[in-house]
Amino acid sequence: MQAKYNALKTLKRALDKDSPKEHLKKLTIVNQAVAYRVLADKSNGEITGIEYKQYQYKDSPNYTTKVAKGRYYVLAASAIENAKLLLASDIANSSDQVGRNLMDHLVMLTWGLTKEKVYPYRGPGSTSNIPTFRNGEFRKEHAAWISPFDNWGWSWPVFSPGADLNNALGEGLFGKALRQRLNNTVTRQFLLHFEVEQTPDPDNRVTIDPAYLDAIGNYRPVVHYNVGEYMLKAFEAAKIVSDQIFDANEIEDHTVYDPVKDPGYTVYKGKGYTYRGAGHIVGTHRMGATKEDSVVDKEQRSWDHPNLFLVGCGNMPTLGTSNPTLTMAALTFRAAESLLTLLQTSHHETENRTNIRTNK
Repeated sequence: MQAKYNALKTLKRALDKDSPKEHLKKLTIVNQAVAYRVLADKSNGEITGIEYKQYQYKDSPNYTTKVAKGRYYVLAASAIENAKLLLASDIANSSDQVGRNLMDHLVMLTWGLTKEKVYPYRGPGSTSNIPTFRNGEFRKEHAAWISPFDNWGWSWPVFSPGADLNNALGEGLFGKALRQRLNNTVTRQFLLHFEVEQTPDPDNRVTIDPAYLDAIGNYRPVVHYNVGEYMLKAFEAAKIVSDQIFDANEIEDHTVYDPVKDPGYTVYKGKGYTYRGAGHIVGTHRMGATKEDSVVDKEQRSWDHPNLFLVGCGNMPTLGTSNPTLTMAALTFRAAESLLTLLQTSHHETENRTNIRTNK
């Protein structure tokens, strides 16, 4: 129904042939170009340009270097890439917070087979959730979480239904027997999804290293990431809740955390757990009230560089249990409104100066 917003809608409006011509003058799209350094005036901190490399084709070592110039600059390349670009530039980082406090929702999954068919893989990704553990006194001891009832069967943890088909074929099943096996197992797959909040840790961070460059010589982000005890205790508590739900509903538990195959495998109090990332990347250029402990102010404007704005989830100093999308959108609107006010003010100042010169 096209209800979801994405940037292509704005681009279409700006480039539509039926739009007023002034819209076309306000937007320039540069293809196959990667920003690699932010330039700044050392005397006042103002950004003077952003250098970018325009390459010929994917993985090509051939490129030309150009500079994008403007009155104000906005970095909107995600929490990881924004931090990497700032660190790769010879500009101020007075708070030493650029790249730090990297966070994501830590996802612990449990899965099993129900007695009756529940028909996953139909409808929305999540039909309901348990909000009980989003807040409470327990947060003094361990992190909160939200528990969606996912509608994806075992697709995330074991690549179902592809894995089910592969296993059945490996047993020599085909035809009617194969269909019966899939109909009996795939339709009963139940998945619980524990999406755990993560607290900020300055040692969880994005850095750069000249040993890690891409095909055109740009820095690749180097990620340092660890899970603290506050979150590990949440895994322990969430698994207890999962066991209770499975027992109460006679769900046959098939959860397996593999210390060899699972990159996020960890041991806490003698028990193994596997955490996955949700892709809800937050932190790295946190918002705050002072330049001593943050990168941007409440308008998402850099403390060190007055004509530079950073937008995206990197500005968020903490991460709750729910997806950060709406918070990111709200903060981005705030940055846009502040930027428009600045542009309007500077436009009026320019008009006034022109009128004074004309009068003289």
